[in-house]
Amino acid sequence: MIFFYNLLTFIYLPIALIKLFYKKNFSYEEFKRIKERFGQFKVSGLDFNQKTFWVHAVSVGEVNTSINLIKELKKVFPNANILVTTTTQTGSSRLIKIFKEDVFHQYLPFDVIYFVKKFLRTWKPDCLILIETEIWPNLIYQCSNKKIPVILLNARLSTKSLVNYQKIKKFSQKTFSKLDMIIAQTDRDKKNFITLGANANNIYVDSSLKFDALDFDPLKTSFSYDENLMAEKKIITCASTHPTEDEILFESFQILNNDLTHLVLVPRHPERAIEISKFLFEEGISFSLLNNNETKFLDLNNKVTIVNEIGHLNSLYSISDLAFIGGTLIEHGGQNFLEPVKYGIPISSGDSVYNFQEIADKLLELNILKRGNNAKEIALIWKAAFENENTELIKEKSTKYIASQKGSVKRSVEKIIELIN
Repeated sequence: MIFFYNLLTFIYLPIALIKLFYKKNFSYEEFKRIKERFGQFKVSGLDFNQKTFWVHAVSVGEVNTSINLIKELKKVFPNANILVTTTTQTGSSRLIKIFKEDVFHQYLPFDVIYFVKKFLRTWKPDCLILIETEIWPNLIYQCSNKKIPVILLNARLSTKSLVNYQKIKKFSQKTFSKLDMIIAQTDRDKKNFITLGANANNIYVDSSLKFDALDFDPLKTSFSYDENLMAEKKIITCASTHPTEDEILFESFQILNNDLTHLVLVPRHPERAIEISKFLFEEGISFSLLNNNETKFLDLNNKVTIVNEIGHLNSLYSISDLAFIGGTLIEHGGQNFLEPVKYGIPISSGDSVYNFQEIADKLLELNILKRGNNAKEIALIWKAAFENENTELIKEKSTKYIASQKGSVKRSVEKIIELIN
């Protein structure tokens, strides 16, 4: 089966390159880094007498999740080399912004056997730490062949993903069996990993690393606004929305029909701001873009703000009265629920939450989260939240919940030390 997989990777390579070149944020700087996708990198400053910890964090979300992990590794192993790979440009930019030259960084090579082997010969890592659900067969096989421990942290495996992996059951079981350690987010995830062939003795369950990542608050908002208007308005931030969700949420906003509310739409992919703008223009609604000619201003005189660049969610949650989590009104499984929790605001979503099932269930139990599946249901949730004056209770519950789940970073690093020593 691995032979056919390798054949497919070579066949798919031209398609992967075309998709990369046609990304809207692809630039000349990205073109100059294309060799990294083929496993090439000129290494300087790497001390081969020290351990090399390799962390793979796909994009911005995984980078944010791994910040505390990387800092803990640097604290415990001050002389070690820390290599962090990403897949996306946004993930790369975020990593460089946070760590600058304190870590080594390059893009993860395509999962073609030749590129992976070249990468491993260059870096000679002592272990590979994958964040969440990054399963690349050649990467895992070649690390296993070279006796490089492969660790899957913050691991999750939804029932939907399990069904898909079981379509190639033997190949999946052989791949998952090569993982040396898995720290899963829930017992359900652990059970699914075992079903796919992972060694039950190598699997642990711990709270999400995202709880420890909640420490990183902005010192000030990443945009300006009229403070007098802010005192009058109620802000509803709809985060990480996907196609069709913006229309439903706007309809909820219309049903709410409250002149003192301001709707903020934050598409998962900022380039979608253009199509959302066209929709609102056709509806005859006053709106503005958050980043307009480099002037980042939240214009509360308009009905709606569309966020057309990444990096503002924390700031938006800090001034919001309500949050809606995108990817839940479609079969996507939801985006990160925890970022608004730390600000103690009521949260709403649709029913598709399988990416964060246990967290969503707990937030429902604590009455922090309410779920609706159409515009009318969501509007009723928002209306009830505004009429409920006991906001301090939600803040108190949110704070206690986060505090009860912290500490997984240190516990994970302790287990990594046990494994590699």
